[in-house]
Amino acid sequence: MGKPAVFRSNTTLHILIILYAALWIWMAYAPYSRFDWMLENLLIWATLIGLVSTYKRMTFSNLSYALIALFLALHTVGAHYSYNENLVDVWLRWLLHSERDNYDRLVHFSFGLLLAYPLREALRAWTPLGRKWLYVMTCVMILALGAFYELIEMWVALLVAPEIGTLFLGTQGDPWDTHHDMELALYGAILAMAATAAASRFGERKD
Repeated sequence: MGKPAVFRSNTTLHILIILYAALWIWMAYAPYSRFDWMLENLLIWATLIGLVSTYKRMTFSNLSYALIALFLALHTVGAHYSYNENLVDVWLRWLLHSERDNYDRLVHFSFGLLLAYPLREALRAWTPLGRKWLYVMTCVMILALGAFYELIEMWVALLVAPEIGTLFLGTQGDPWDTHHDMELALYGAILAMAATAAASRFGERKD
């Protein structure tokens, strides 16, 4: 994938920003829990600050920006409902024959599925890793980042909001919830890297 144009002429990126900003404003209205919504948005604000502050040094492809925007959109919707029941949960319960609210599991899977490609793009630009090791280390880093996020959730719940810890962590009584979340992120990353490798081989054969 080629690099996008300079920001002022990158129409695709402008559209992504406008669409996401509109969704964020909509989801900011009357969330399930305002305090939990603010905590969940820390991830969004940190991501956006990081992308803006490093744009000149690391400009991702428009595909990567689209994947990042889609993940942030899923998390934004989850933050509005505090990852409690929403229309997607209703559909997932019917599909999986489960009583659990599974939207949070979908977002953890999407963390690996959607962010693995941008992460690989960054590793390709910042490290001397070969093609095969890029695939491997991308999956390893997704797993590590997923584990680190679980630690952040724990620290925030303990230090900032112990009174809503259960709501913020969203374990729903599952003692293996954290492990399943990391597992799904890893599976998503593996699937994304497999698709990337297949697309790369197809492109080489086409050439």
